[in-house]
Amino acid sequence: MSRPLPPGSTIGIVGGGQLGRMLAMCAHRFGYRVAVLTGGGKDTPAGRVAEIEISTAFDDDTGVERFVAESDVITWEFENIDVALAEVARRADVGVHPSGDIIALAQDRGREKLALTDAGAPVAPWRSARTLDELRAAVDSLSVPVIAKAARFGYDGKGQVRIDRHDDVAPAWEQLGGQRLVVESVVPFVRELSVIVARDANETMVDHGVMENHHEHHVLDTTVVPAAIPDTRRAEAIEVARRIAEAWRLVGVLAVEMFDTGSELIVNEVAPRPHNSGHCTIEAAPASQFEQQLRAICGLPLGDGACRPAAMVQLLGDLWTEGEPDWSGALGHRPVHLHLYGKSEARPGRKMGHLTCVGDDPTEALQQAIDARVALSGR
Repeated sequence: MSRPLPPGSTIGIVGGGQLGRMLAMCAHRFGYRVAVLTGGGKDTPAGRVAEIEISTAFDDDTGVERFVAESDVITWEFENIDVALAEVARRADVGVHPSGDIIALAQDRGREKLALTDAGAPVAPWRSARTLDELRAAVDSLSVPVIAKAARFGYDGKGQVRIDRHDDVAPAWEQLGGQRLVVESVVPFVRELSVIVARDANETMVDHGVMENHHEHHVLDTTVVPAAIPDTRRAEAIEVARRIAEAWRLVGVLAVEMFDTGSELIVNEVAPRPHNSGHCTIEAAPASQFEQQLRAICGLPLGDGACRPAAMVQLLGDLWTEGEPDWSGALGHRPVHLHLYGKSEARPGRKMGHLTCVGDDPTEALQQAIDARVALSGR
């Protein structure tokens, strides 16, 4: 991109979820218009705040062509989709960031592992398996315990099974639907970390530091920044994320999830978009992960990503089980910021929003955010 995209231009967002919603809100603050391709949903979280909501499938020719025609630049809030629209955009001379090639890597665990290795990023020992016999051979090679994961379109723990005994192999193959798998050694870790790095077309990179994350049932539950780790480990984690972004020639934002084993870092997964663990950057950093994504794809200089101590807690649909949560009770905790995603139906396990807290100490900020979440339901 030779010149910055001027205000009044239209940002095309692929995906209608909460990440697209927060990006759209940021785009409006910069004076841009927003078009959202939802994948089929109507009145989506992102679509509700966009000027244009196109409610067709991601592979619907008419919908894709209209979306591309409405957009001056295109980005993604979700990677597990058909990336053919990137070629439609290329023919129409509409920029797509990150590139369709990067999205294709991130939606296939096998290709992602190979690309991470090529970038010099450490990954757990793994094997590919296309048949039951290959799955057995992979388990024999790696030794139990292992995690068998669907090679394509998995997220939040979906499409994966832990194998602790050789007798579990056949049931795991059946449970995963007999599809191509990536089989990984289980990594004993001390903590889970993530780094969110932004890179622009001029090869400038900015990060938000290192986040420390805690998951419940494979879904991110809490994040604190900065992570309570030695400076040497912090520098190592940031270097790993930057190395991947540089090798992949990223334009946009990349989240890199890692396991800290105590002796080394292992990259678990990457996401070429904003990430749940970066939600606290909205309040904690001068330029949030969404602003960095917007700046990168629009050809604007990247902002200051340095985060003050902060914490985030996820709000899942379980909080609505006994009726409307007590918002007054939560917001009575004055340092706490509430973000709801505009979803019409609360379901157990569904991400409905988050709370963040910024303070002088990340541990204290986390406790304040947790206390506010408890106040929502009294439990």
